[in-house]
Amino acid sequence: MKRRMEQLINGRFEYEVPALVLSAREISGEVIQGETFRGEFGVGAEDNRRIKGMVMSSSRRVMVGKEKFSGNAVSIPFVVNASGLAAGAVISETITINSNLGEYQLPVRVRVTAEEIHTSLGTVRTLDEFARLAASDYREAFRLYTSKVFPQILAGTDSRFDSLYQGMSRNPVTYQHMEEFLIAAGRKEPVHIRLEKDRKDMERVESTLKDSLEILRDSWGYLRIDIQTEGDFLQVEKKVLTDDDFIGSVCSLDFLVIKNRLGKGKKFGRILLKTVYETVVFEVTASRGQDYELNTGKTEKAARLKLARLYEQFGKQQLTRQEWQNQTMEVLDGLKNAGCFLTEHQLYEAFVWKCCDNVTKSIAALWPLREVNFTREQMEEEGVYLTLAGINGILPPQEQGTAFDRVQTLYRMKPNSLALLLCLFAVDDEYKNSPAKRLYMMEELADLGCSSPFLYLAACRELTQDENQLKRLSPFMVRALNYAADNGMLTEGLTLRIGHLSEYVKSFEQPVYRLLTGCYEQFPRKDLVNNICKFIMKGQPEKPEYFRWYALAVENDLRITRLYEYYIETMPEGYQQVLPQVIRMYFVYNNTLSSQKRAMVYANVIRNRSQDRGTYHSYRKAMEEFAVQSLEKGKISEDYAVIYQDCIGKADTPQAAQQLARVMFTRRLYCDDRKIRRVIVCHRELQMDESYPCVDGAAYIRLYTPDARILFEDDKRRRYAATVDYNLQQLMDPEVYETSCMAQGVTDPGFLLYTCGGMQQEKPITVETLDSFQQVARMEAFGEEYRHRICRRILEYYADNAGDDTLDRYLRSMDYMAFARVDKVLLAELMIGRGMYDTAFAVVSGYGCEGIRTESLVKLASRMALQTEFVENEELVYLCLYVFHKGKYDDVILTYLSDNLLGPVEEMAVLWERMQGFQLDTYGLEEEILLLAMYGRVTLPAGARILKSYVRQKGKEQVILAYLSFAAYEYFLGQKPADPFIFQCLKLCCQRDLELDIICRLALLKYYSGLDHLTQEQEELIGRMMEECGERGLRFSFMKNLPGVFAKSWQLDDKQFVEEKLPAKAKVTIHYRISGYGREGQWKNEPMKNMYQGIFVKEFLLFYGEKLRYYLTVEENGESRQTEEKWLSMDEFSSDGGSKYQLLNQMLAGFSLSRDPVLEDAMGQYLTRQRLAETMFELIG
Repeated sequence: MKRRMEQLINGRFEYEVPALVLSAREISGEVIQGETFRGEFGVGAEDNRRIKGMVMSSSRRVMVGKEKFSGNAVSIPFVVNASGLAAGAVISETITINSNLGEYQLPVRVRVTAEEIHTSLGTVRTLDEFARLAASDYREAFRLYTSKVFPQILAGTDSRFDSLYQGMSRNPVTYQHMEEFLIAAGRKEPVHIRLEKDRKDMERVESTLKDSLEILRDSWGYLRIDIQTEGDFLQVEKKVLTDDDFIGSVCSLDFLVIKNRLGKGKKFGRILLKTVYETVVFEVTASRGQDYELNTGKTEKAARLKLARLYEQFGKQQLTRQEWQNQTMEVLDGLKNAGCFLTEHQLYEAFVWKCCDNVTKSIAALWPLREVNFTREQMEEEGVYLTLAGINGILPPQEQGTAFDRVQTLYRMKPNSLALLLCLFAVDDEYKNSPAKRLYMMEELADLGCSSPFLYLAACRELTQDENQLKRLSPFMVRALNYAADNGMLTEGLTLRIGHLSEYVKSFEQPVYRLLTGCYEQFPRKDLVNNICKFIMKGQPEKPEYFRWYALAVENDLRITRLYEYYIETMPEGYQQVLPQVIRMYFVYNNTLSSQKRAMVYANVIRNRSQDRGTYHSYRKAMEEFAVQSLEKGKISEDYAVIYQDCIGKADTPQAAQQLARVMFTRRLYCDDRKIRRVIVCHRELQMDESYPCVDGAAYIRLYTPDARILFEDDKRRRYAATVDYNLQQLMDPEVYETSCMAQGVTDPGFLLYTCGGMQQEKPITVETLDSFQQVARMEAFGEEYRHRICRRILEYYADNAGDDTLDRYLRSMDYMAFARVDKVLLAELMIGRGMYDTAFAVVSGYGCEGIRTESLVKLASRMALQTEFVENEELVYLCLYVFHKGKYDDVILTYLSDNLLGPVEEMAVLWERMQGFQLDTYGLEEEILLLAMYGRVTLPAGARILKSYVRQKGKEQVILAYLSFAAYEYFLGQKPADPFIFQCLKLCCQRDLELDIICRLALLKYYSGLDHLTQEQEELIGRMMEECGERGLRFSFMKNLPGVFAKSWQLDDKQFVEEKLPAKAKVTIHYRISGYGREGQWKNEPMKNMYQGIFVKEFLLFYGEKLRYYLTVEENGESRQTEEKWLSMDEFSSDGGSKYQLLNQMLAGFSLSRDPVLEDAMGQYLTRQRLAETMFELIG
């Protein structure tokens, strides 16, 4: 700037300079909310000369990377900061470049936008648009679903699904998770499959065959089908089908029927298609070939089975002898007709007739078999024949004695044969008369592996005939007796015997237990209950299914050790009936139960206290102690909840309050879906989900808000939302304990969430709940959005309750910079109101001051300026400038800006004007403005007034003279108006002969040429200046307007000027011709003189009626251009002029206008003057 002053004072000021070239006329763009917009712009001169200058921004929103620059071509980086601005806001600021080539303004306009999500279908903004993307490209949708930007889609109307997404986006995230999310959000239905045909019959398979089944899906979405087969002859092509296998809504699954694995007869198999929602079955039957011949083996097998069933029914006395005979003969006749009546069937027919006391027919049936030679494989048939033949007396005499020996031999050869054993019983006297031996032999046969129901039938027949034969409950006897019990064949005596013998069984055995219960079902007696209970206690007596027997024992007033304990241990959950009196009284004094069972007892007593007040009071003390102990351990169930609510009225200690807070929100969830292993609860307000095990279809979960999302997880960690049915049971009423827990300062996140309310169910802040809200705002267990929301509500509460003395403490403890991202306006207003200027200033500096009341910002800016003792702070300068632009300020802000602001010259001039009203010291600001104006070539409307004030305060002479020179340049060369004060100063400078450039005197001379009246002093100055111009050869058109004495003295009155302002370095040629009085002159050209810094002047002598037609050619930088043609005419004349030029013009005008008097008068004067000149002056030869 000092150099610029020297240039102005010494006349080396280059008024015409090339323009400053900016790479952009305007900076515009978009910035994502909360982020920054970076860029750069270039600065250079048109002629590539070296430039230098300063760069300034009008706001902290736009920061430049270089405050000063120099060079031929300069790149200036900048950053636009959108922190604290919402989407839709527009940052409209200005970057000012004050350079040696002038001051330029570069507008900056940047729009703040929300981050957009671009996909193959365009921008996705809502959940509906996302669903359309998923329907179009499921994989692309999944990539978006798992990206960090997906939560933006849920903003606004879809925010109710935040907790759903929170739970369905936990790793590992699968396609199934997104599918469930869309289903739960109501954007699609679950995908179901069906088969075009559900079975396939394949006969006469002669080689391995390939076939297929068609699978149809009913809607779009993720689908995975796991394939399983039942039947080793089936083999599928794929074990898993996915979306990729479907063409449209159809998929074909190939399968093979493997011939080598098809045995005899028809094979049955199934193909199971399993999705997470359903299982679809496709049935396949296959056989190698169809046998059209009569299958006698099958007929015989069916007949054999029917005969066995008939005999069993007869043995169990379900058929009479006659019914058994008739039905049996009917079956045997059928075999005869079918041609498959074998030897064993003939023997069976003889046996039936014998049992029915028809010996004749029995013998007739046996007679054809007399000549049969039985093979080794027919030992049973031979034994039966010998037995029946011997009994019927048809054996030959020679065989009669050896037949029975033969039966014994056959049994020894085949000891596992029931038929031979029964034959032995019929022929051997040792067994005929000894039931004990018969039972022993049966048991031996059973030990060899025989499990025929006919064996058990025979044993039961023996035992029912003589109950004393039951000596012990051996495995065989138990099986036989269970057979009897199942078929209602037991006798009361046998049940007594069984009950007695059960006491000698050392350990619990399930078959014996089954036998005892079967005995009770037939003969329900008290002693059997006693036997059953004692026998149960030898094993695992705590199983729930034993409760029936303990209940019966208590009901029958049986005295069994630990009966009452087992009664309670096996009592089903939620048992509502009143406990028997003996149970209630027993556990008043003897309580060795597990905590869970004790809870069941106490809860039962509490539920039925209206029916038994005495027992309730007896239990009261024990229940209260138990409640406290259980609460310490965090136990909860329906029973515990009943006990807590009855025995714990309120939280008396902080520890009890914390424990209550963990159980009071518990609910029991019931779910029938067997695949579910865990239940996930997602609260939108909490950072983490809560996971609970699901055991036997039940889970105990905690819900703190009504809109909490419940999800389900299977053993493969797949999650489900809307496709699993469940119901909830609330166990406790949190409202009962809310006040007391709050008073004890509970800090459990769930309790705090319940107290403060969720995102959708806000609760009002009161004096009592204020501390809970403040804890939420500080606790990292809550999500950032929720904490910020709570912070806003707390600040709103304080704003409405300004007298609350806890506000200052809270403001100092909060993370104000984090909350400022949410609501800087509310936070800053409160802090300024409470005098917390440092923190308020930090908030404003970090996130901007948009939206904050201007009055509050004025207060903040003023206090911070005083606090910093007016030391320069960039952020504070911008803050003061912001309120100044808003038209709000005080003397402190104005003083601070005057000391520290470096901005556009006109803006600083406005600041100066505002300071005038406060009568503040403006000396430094005035000097700064004058210097910047000169450096940046800025013409200020208030420049003269600023100079006047600066002069009044005895400003620096060099600055004053330089600015006067600058103003002179602007007036003379720039044709810009100037204040009269400038010319007063110039006059004084000229009078004092101060060192000023000629431009100052030219400007003053031009100014005087326009005045109507001049003083003698001014005329004297004009004379001096005209002399200097004459010496310098400077002649301008304005000089003709000077008083006539000067025009005559310098021969200006008869001249016409062609004057043009053109580039100073140009070469200018004028092309002209003069015409008049009917004649056209020839075109001529002459160079024009650069009279002063680009003012080109050419003088012409024109007489009245003549016209000058001209144009210019301008050569500059090797290029030439031509101006438009112009006219200059002499159409006026002075009637009172006395010079020869004027008289000639009068004569020409009189002649042209036919004014003879004028013509004659002018001619007379001209001749008179001509004669006088000739008389008075002689020519010197």
